[in-house]
Amino acid sequence: MNQLCHLAPINLSDSTTLDTLVEHRRIFNLPHCQLNIFETFHRCNDVALSYHGLVVSSMMRGKKIMTLAGTKQFDFLPGESVILPEGISMKVDFPEADARHPVQCATLALDWAMVDKNIAFLNEQYPNSSAPFEWKLNFSKYHFMNNKELATSINKLIGISMENNVAKDALADLSLKFLLLRIIQTQNLVLLNDPQSLRVHRFTPVIQYIKDHLSEKISIDVLAKESYMSKSAFFQNFKVEFGIPPLEYLLRERIDQAKRLMADPAISITEVCYQSGFNNPNYFIKLFKRFEGLTPAEYRK
Repeated sequence: MNQLCHLAPINLSDSTTLDTLVEHRRIFNLPHCQLNIFETFHRCNDVALSYHGLVVSSMMRGKKIMTLAGTKQFDFLPGESVILPEGISMKVDFPEADARHPVQCATLALDWAMVDKNIAFLNEQYPNSSAPFEWKLNFSKYHFMNNKELATSINKLIGISMENNVAKDALADLSLKFLLLRIIQTQNLVLLNDPQSLRVHRFTPVIQYIKDHLSEKISIDVLAKESYMSKSAFFQNFKVEFGIPPLEYLLRERIDQAKRLMADPAISITEVCYQSGFNNPNYFIKLFKRFEGLTPAEYRK
């Protein structure tokens, strides 16, 4: 799914008072992790970066071009995140940064012992019965778009780190647990668009049915039948696996379908509405704006 959810940029620094214009850093130390807000104020290339622990990095403003050891370079933009295991080095280019348009990125370095402990807790207390049959981070899917749930979790942790609150450490600890689960759920959603992963997934029949019938009426009863589960079991298991209810996933797929259709200027907005499975143009416009921040007509322009 291609919906992007951005982190809120933070006004931290005056470029005239910085000790460095490349990856100027504000550090917020929390239990089991360190939050870094990086800002870069001029164009530069081949900036080398490395961290200890699990790295979760999310773009807030501007553009980076990242190259990890053994991989092709990729654009890193607002609305996107990467996760990296310990010891991975990267080189970063800042092709568009300047004093008026600084690049800003939030990077969390998480203690591995805490990460392992919390993932073990998930597998013991809330075992996953679908392939790969455990909760785990997938470092082959290290670069992905934020969904609403993940962006909300990261923004919440950033907000807590900047608070002056006697319960700050406890709030941060709970938020980190929540963030790890959201990252895994977001990666699970990404895997739904990977044919190799979809072949061994218990929700494969459901996802394929949705993709094949997007323009038709689809009910929870039909999807539960495709999954060979009761309605209540299907709803609960889908939400645990992916972090969103099945109808929310269906709506996001329909919005993505609408975006693909709007690439053809010969198809009217009304036709896009009906071909994407919506039966009310006004509702379609309202929902599209909620997901994308623009009306369909604005998006098309």
